[in-house]
Amino acid sequence: MESTLVQCKQAVEHAISMYKAYNEIWLASPKSIKTVYQWQKPPDGFVKMNVDEAIFEDIRKAGVGVVLRDATGGVLMAAIKREDDVDEVATIEALAILRGLQLCIPLGFRKLVIESDCLLLVQELQASSEPLANAGNIIADVKQLLSRFQEVQIQHVNRMGNSVAHALARNAWNVVDISLWWDHLPSFLQNFLWLDANSRMDDD
Repeated sequence: MESTLVQCKQAVEHAISMYKAYNEIWLASPKSIKTVYQWQKPPDGFVKMNVDEAIFEDIRKAGVGVVLRDATGGVLMAAIKREDDVDEVATIEALAILRGLQLCIPLGFRKLVIESDCLLLVQELQASSEPLANAGNIIADVKQLLSRFQEVQIQHVNRMGNSVAHALARNAWNVVDISLWWDHLPSFLQNFLWLDANSRMDDD
């Protein structure tokens, strides 16, 4: 019971924080919001994987969140995984992509869009040069897995457009190793999914 109350409190605090950030940015630049901040469905034939990370300094752990959605915006898979002794954002975010790919590849998808709100990591994955030393081995593993797909798009998304993956990662502190959901999200994330579905820019 106590664990459930803590999760609800975290979800509410995160939602309030996101709402304040959204209002501030909307008032400052309303025309740019839809381009930079809204989750958008992937092109037909693609699935989209959003990832994010969270650091829990008090317990020296980190968490990653992964959500996979199809061209209609429907949830195919969501995952939370706790990682040990990792304390750099780019490294954890790279781990989030690696874990997502490890879960995604067995499902047989051929075309993939990956979104992360870590600009440095997106640049690293798009570059042909040697990766950063700290996350170099993980990035190399990610690139090797990416080669198994017919087509991959790697995109930077603002935190507001990555809210579902962010909320997943923030709840990884309560996971022993990994939690998986198929075809749906846990109930505490339904509001985040609703916001995506009702604010995203569709191509229709």
